[in-house]
Amino acid sequence: MMKKLVAGLLFALVSATAVMAEEARPEVAESVKAWAGNEGVQVWTRRYGKRADNKALVQITHADHDRDNKIQLMDVETKGERRDYSVQVDGKKFVVLNLNNGYGELTLPGEASSQQIAYSQGLSAEGNAQYFLTREFR
Repeated sequence: MMKKLVAGLLFALVSATAVMAEEARPEVAESVKAWAGNEGVQVWTRRYGKRADNKALVQITHADHDRDNKIQLMDVETKGERRDYSVQVDGKKFVVLNLNNGYGELTLPGEASSQQIAYSQGLSAEGNAQYFLTREFR
């Protein structure tokens, strides 16, 4: 009798944990999209939350900057064909990335100039969508 009670409680605990984990996991895009610049910089994006939330996880790699390799949660604003990805810097909206028809511009906070980037099908295919949810983002 005691074994059945313990087994039942254990099953309930495991089931509840699985449900909580499933509920805590946000809705995300199934794939990662990647862009590359002429000087080696790479930008990786993935929708985060429902489409209507207009949020994305963005990682910038191979940039000589303090945000290099960090995954950041950004606001996304659609303006026709263009999408602007922004963060708050010193309490103000700062557009880090704008993308339009496979091309874009990356502007890192504190940098004097921007970098041109282009969509990379090869990098996008290499992207690991689950990585974005297992890494800590800021």
